[in-house]
Order: sequence, then structure tokens, then C-alpha cells
Amino acid sequence: MVNCGGCCLGHCWFRFIMVVAMKLICLLVTALFLSSCYSTKLPDAGSSSQARQKATSHSKSKASRKPAKRAVYTVRPNDTLYSIGKRFGIDYHTIAWRNRLRSPYRIYVGQHIYITRVAPRSQALPIARSMYKAPVKTAKKKQGIKSAKPSHKTKARGYAKGRLLWPVKGKVTSLFGRRGSRMHDGVDISAKQGTPIHAADAGTVVYADQRLSGYGKLVIVRHARNLFTAYAHNQRNLVKRGARVRKGDVIARVGRTGRASTAHLHFEVRHGSTAVDPLAYLPRR
Repeated sequence: MVNCGGCCLGHCWFRFIMVVAMKLICLLVTALFLSSCYSTKLPDAGSSSQARQKATSHSKSKASRKPAKRAVYTVRPNDTLYSIGKRFGIDYHTIAWRNRLRSPYRIYVGQHIYITRVAPRSQALPIARSMYKAPVKTAKKKQGIKSAKPSHKTKARGYAKGRLLWPVKGKVTSLFGRRGSRMHDGVDISAKQGTPIHAADAGTVVYADQRLSGYGKLVIVRHARNLFTAYAHNQRNLVKRGARVRKGDVIARVGRTGRASTAHLHFEVRHGSTAVDPLAYLPRR
């Protein structure tokens, strides 16, 4: 007689072992899959520092390309219209248009260049246009001379700092620049009525009258290199047109004629017809 109970018992153990093995294999496969999904590679110190350097350099380069926000720029020695445009990231033709500059785009030390808006117009002085033009120097052409620089790269012209003399001793009460919708073409210097006004440099008197509205009694002196100085609101003019004056000569006395509420001197410096900041030419006090 065959022992059927032993065969059944062995078959059951075999099935039990197979089921357990399959479960173990499934658990192992699941564990391997999950470990591959959730494992993260940590970057080394070198790669993270390189990433920071790239981000920093990118931000710096982006910042360097961003033009500075400034409405007005005061011309300095060796400036050119091209260099000013490059400084602010604006084409020099646009800056020339906003400041009514034409070729050869001459600019002067102390001149205000408007970057983001149209420049206000200066008050025209009562001088013949022919007088504004500097004498032309003729020279023979020589072989081997290099061609002139482009006009937009012509360096700013001007007197050296401190070349002019303070016309009166007093406090500057109003600076050069835009005043509301108009341009204040000089500086105001407070002084007592009757204080002597001195010529800022040697030159020739080209105007001594009171026909210009708002300026009162006015004296204008032409100096070397097509530079002009103007002295306004005078109590008395002590020189006449055509007179030669030396640096420091008394040419007028402080007053409050014209559009002036108190006694003071309104002092202007111009290159031709272009008004510039007088403080760029006067010695520091």
C-alpha cells in the first residue's frame, strides 16, 4: 500500500518554499527600484564653486550692460560725445539731437549734456554771431600728417581749472543748471550793493549796456580762445564797449538792476554761445 500522506506533505512544503522565494524576490526588486529612484548625486565642492562663479560673472556682466540713470552729465577734460554716449549706453547721435549739437559736435568742459531729455535753451546774449566764431588758423598742408579724428571723438575744450579770477568775494547762492523750465546760464554770487566787480581775465569789452531783458546793466568781456564772461544786474557799468581790460580790473559795481530781488552778481562763462558752469573754471575757495 502506497503512503499518500507523505507525498502530500512534501508537495505542500515545496509550494510553501516557492511562494516565500517569490515574495523575497519581489521585495528585493522593489527595494532596488526605489533606491535608484530616490538616490541623489551630491555635487562636489569644485562644481558648486564653479556654478557660483558663473552666476556671479553673469550678474556682473548684466549689470555692466545696464546704462546708468542720470538726466544731466557735466563735461570733464578729455570727454568726447562718443565716450559720453558709451558711458550711458546711448547712441551719440541721440545725445547730440537732445542737446542741439551739430557736426563737428564740439563740447566744452563744464557744459551740461542732457542724457535722457531735451536740453533747455540758453538765453542768447546781445552779441553779433560773427563775434562768437573763433579766428580760423590757416596752416599749410604737410605730407605724412595723419587724418583728423572723427568729429564725435573730438575732446572737450576749455580753460584750465582756476584760470579765471573770482569777480567778487561772496557766497554762491544759485548754481549753474536747469531752473524749472528754463536754464540758469551762470552762478549768482551775493555781495553788498556797490561792491567792485573785477574782470575774471584779460580781454576786450564787447558789450556794456542794459538792453537785454532781465539782466539789467550788463558787461560782457571776450577773452582768448573764444571765451566770454558776462556780469549782470550791475548798479553801474564802469567800462565801455571796445575797452581793453586786464585781469582783476574793476569793470562794474554790484547792484540789483533787471530781474533781481536782492543785490548780487550774476556771472556767466561761455565758449562762443555755449554756456558752461563757471565753477569749472574758477579756483576753489
